[in-house]
Amino acid sequence: MSDNRNPDLLIFEPQIAGHRLTWLQYITEDFLHAGYRVAWAIDSRNGAKRAIQERLASAFDDIEAISVLDEKNGWRGGSKINAIAECLELSGAKHVFVNELDEVASNIFRKAAVGVYPPENLKGRLSGVYFRPRFLTDPVWPPGNMIKAAGFRKLLEQEWFENIYLVDEYLMASSRIRSAGHFHFLPDPWSGEYFCSSPNARRDLQIPADKFVFLHYGIGDRRKGLHLAAAAMEKTPSDSRLFLLCAGQIDLEHSLLNHIAALEKKGKARLINRYVSDEEERMIFAATDAVLLPYIHHYGSSGVLSRAAAAGKLVIASDEGLLARRVRDHGLGLLFPTNDVPALQQRMTEAAALSREQRAGYQEKLLHYAGTCSRKNFRQALIAPWVRTGKTDM
Repeated sequence: MSDNRNPDLLIFEPQIAGHRLTWLQYITEDFLHAGYRVAWAIDSRNGAKRAIQERLASAFDDIEAISVLDEKNGWRGGSKINAIAECLELSGAKHVFVNELDEVASNIFRKAAVGVYPPENLKGRLSGVYFRPRFLTDPVWPPGNMIKAAGFRKLLEQEWFENIYLVDEYLMASSRIRSAGHFHFLPDPWSGEYFCSSPNARRDLQIPADKFVFLHYGIGDRRKGLHLAAAAMEKTPSDSRLFLLCAGQIDLEHSLLNHIAALEKKGKARLINRYVSDEEERMIFAATDAVLLPYIHHYGSSGVLSRAAAAGKLVIASDEGLLARRVRDHGLGLLFPTNDVPALQQRMTEAAALSREQRAGYQEKLLHYAGTCSRKNFRQALIAPWVRTGKTDM
């Protein structure tokens, strides 16, 4: 490492919702572990800053935090990409890592297609995780993808990027991605001990000990299909063993909240509608028998699948996209046609009826898959490209 006191790497993360804080934590810790000096470009308003401080308390005081917002709470320079450039300049860092490249990707690709490029100080210094590169999956449809693909090719040819991480192993394996350079696979990680005592977890969470518990975990966006899970539970007989546990900071429409409340009154569900700590998360998975991923036209990966695998809990997922392919190829659970409530209810019934031996077979496959997306593998995949290019000695 060089002796000057400027940070080596600026990490840009303007949001804290969903997986954002977890990934900021992992990426920060892993670069620090590799010997990098790190700065943050974050939302410096009280709520966001406090959440980051609580999540990364051990590192917070030692990391310079630069606000992505100006004095009027607008983006520095008037846009996200300009904010990245200004924060990079202010930090004095040599490189910038965009925690979620999707924040700026579509906009800069469309502009590059017509010859309008990002701020010059970002050239050759941009890295980050690209979660939803739809145009790489299909570069000609819809037509807007052709424009993005054209702009992206220009930026690649002109060497604007350093390291771009994809969370889709199948996309990474395609010949056009391998030949393009700059791309690396990054597993969707989990961390911690997920094998907790199920009876203790159920007692603490007030979940009946004799039920077969299905977990729906995460935010309440309609695309995550919680309404499908609730509808499936409504169709179960009153004496059914099936039980729905909904957990996470869920912003639901009023009618769905009422639906889940009605299921709770019938003893069919439990709603934990708030931020869930790491310790609570592991308790929730311990209390669960199976995990629902009834996503609707979901593109890309899901950290919930990794956590389910780490806990050894089979999943029931919509039969589309990356998640379905992983479930099918690795034998992680059951699939049902997207949006098909009767089929979902049938898969839930089938899961509850599995024998001890069948569940043990799923668990073996789940734990094997979990090993591929462990925190150790995540760290190795994140840092390896920088080692190969000599950027550990910045």
